[in-house]
Amino acid sequence: MARLSATDSETVVRPGLRPMRMTERLARSPSPVPWRDLGDVTLPCGDANPEDCRVSDGDLTRNSVVGSAHAVVQAKNMYGSVHIRQMGEPRSSIPRQLPFDTPDFIGRDDELRQLGEIVAAGRTALVSGPPGAGKTALVVRWAHRESLRFPDGQLYMNLRGFDMTAPVSARQALDGFVRALGVAPDRVPERTDELASLYRTLLADRRVLVVLDNAGDIDQISPLLPGTSACGVLVTSRRLLGELAAGVGARRITLSALSPADAVELLGAAAGSERLAAEPEATGELARLCACLPLALRIAGERVSGSPYWTIADLVEQFTAEQHRLDLLASREGASPVRLAFSWSYRKLPTAASSMFRWLGVHAGPEFGVRAAAAAADMTPRDALQALEVLVDANLLIEVARERYRFHDLVRLYAVERVNAEEDASARQTAVRRLLDCYLETADAADHLLTRRSYCVTLGHTSTNPPQAIFVDQRAAARWCELERANLLASVQQAVEWGEHSIAWRLPVALWGYFFLSKPWQDWTRVLTIGLEAARSIGDRRGEAWTLHSLREAQFSMHRVGKGAEYVERALEIFREIDDQWGVREALSNVGYAHRLRGRPDEALTHLVDALGLWRQTDDRWGQAWTLHSLGETYLDLRRSNEATPALREALNLFQAIGHRQGEGFALGNLGHIHLSEKRFEAATELFHQALVVHDEIGDRWSAARSMIGLGAALHATGSTEAAEGYWRQALTICEDLDDTATAESIRMRLTQ
Repeated sequence: MARLSATDSETVVRPGLRPMRMTERLARSPSPVPWRDLGDVTLPCGDANPEDCRVSDGDLTRNSVVGSAHAVVQAKNMYGSVHIRQMGEPRSSIPRQLPFDTPDFIGRDDELRQLGEIVAAGRTALVSGPPGAGKTALVVRWAHRESLRFPDGQLYMNLRGFDMTAPVSARQALDGFVRALGVAPDRVPERTDELASLYRTLLADRRVLVVLDNAGDIDQISPLLPGTSACGVLVTSRRLLGELAAGVGARRITLSALSPADAVELLGAAAGSERLAAEPEATGELARLCACLPLALRIAGERVSGSPYWTIADLVEQFTAEQHRLDLLASREGASPVRLAFSWSYRKLPTAASSMFRWLGVHAGPEFGVRAAAAAADMTPRDALQALEVLVDANLLIEVARERYRFHDLVRLYAVERVNAEEDASARQTAVRRLLDCYLETADAADHLLTRRSYCVTLGHTSTNPPQAIFVDQRAAARWCELERANLLASVQQAVEWGEHSIAWRLPVALWGYFFLSKPWQDWTRVLTIGLEAARSIGDRRGEAWTLHSLREAQFSMHRVGKGAEYVERALEIFREIDDQWGVREALSNVGYAHRLRGRPDEALTHLVDALGLWRQTDDRWGQAWTLHSLGETYLDLRRSNEATPALREALNLFQAIGHRQGEGFALGNLGHIHLSEKRFEAATELFHQALVVHDEIGDRWSAARSMIGLGAALHATGSTEAAEGYWRQALTICEDLDDTATAESIRMRLTQ
């Protein structure tokens, strides 16, 4: 039985490492009395089961004894620490500063688990995220839940790093902390370094949780970090604070929006789950319009609760208007906590970053790269990248890939507000034009690589000098188009809205090579239709002709041959009226192609031969190659393989000479069909294989499917039925993915025969 006495005001005993329950009595010498008369007696539970740390009267233990001096601790066995204080010692030396825990805290189970793991490893935990993401609620929830792990108290300080008022300095925070730890006001040092040293000394033999909320920078945090890993440290900030990780090995948890399910649950907690359950679709949309951010969701829930005569769908209709959404996310008193939270972060930005933030408000698409951001803000790419990195660090932007960014939805609305409030209409118009010109220039460069056409449709002239070398090769150009597809489509509509009608038709025409490669049927038709209307609205006959000419290919690809023929014939008329000779040659060739598709081979040959003569006069290899290819296909339809073969061979050579891989794949495939018709199956198989390799290399799935169909036919003819059906099934999957129903049905017929 251990017997410990104290003659001073405090005695600290550390006989072991692991805690266990006190099983006997504490006594005042000479005669023992029940220990609970002396106050609370505890040992830290650490990793033990809390039930094993309870004393006989059910109170949770703590590692202190309150009583008079000369107290005696009597225990069977004792591990851990015992602190004995006089009865008159103030209880304020054990601080309990945590703010109120959010009662309807929803989700974040993974983040709570991660906090526990980080603190258990003796690391500082940094919770970063955008305004309104629930950073404070998360750490306060964890701190309350795990408070027994820190029996010597919990310190909390809102550092106000992003408030409109001055932030809390490290000196101010230290002063508050050491007073909370029992230091008398007249014993508080004046110098910050001495104060920090005293603070670390006070924490050296204690298990205290330190919560540093809303930190603005590393200078606020560093002096407040304990010198021992026995204390836990939680930091929240809107910034990423990479220097904290580099300096003290902090581990970051980045909060994003809640999951849709958790967002709906949080709305239900604020507004009443029964009411929301009656309109599940509208509720889900309301959560989406709030960007699934907890702050916005709570405010929206309050509006639902306070509007009993409105349906959820009514509120969704109001929230859908972007220009008013931040106003709707306001309290009944008229203040908008969401807007205020964003403004605090915005006002703290350096000049270049705040300028970038504003100008990004003119960007219409969902995400953007450095080139587009630089154009919008009128910066060099290098300066733009630095400004974007500051915005990412401030959690006002999300970096979704290398040098690729997007806004949180509500933050984007705030950026739109700022650019409208702080920049005049003329400056905004200029910024939009810079941005659209950037997309048009880049699309032109991509189209040059994808089509290998020497004529720049958007500029209206032939050039032997390629556009600015933005892309290293054709695959890079195609990847850019795919990556920027949503932005490019949005930019066409934005061009119309801002009165930039010339760009509105040029941009979709500049995307012809990408559309022809990837076959996004509906998007292709939609933006070209917008471009056609834009060209007509300003009386731009050339723009009208080229959009009509581009629309013809979209219609052909969707097996709408009649409509496509109508478009290209009208385009040919306009080209002749305005004396656009390049347009005349290209349209004449495609009128011939339209006749072929309509089953009029003789008319097709007439137009194609005429077009080829015109192309040969200009010595343009691109035009010759495509016209020869169409001639070869027409001869093949007429079973005139002796004429089809040389036409396709010449087309293949020209495609290879100009580096047009897609045309090369087409020519190889059609030569394969000639050999297939002549029952030269081995040669046909080889050509189809070569075509398939080319199409796979450039990512042309639709053309790859056509090569698979031919390859399957060649294999089937030689008795390789299983291999043939394998290729047909692959082709069927591609056609179904691309919504090419006609080709898909023809493949199904092959598989059932």
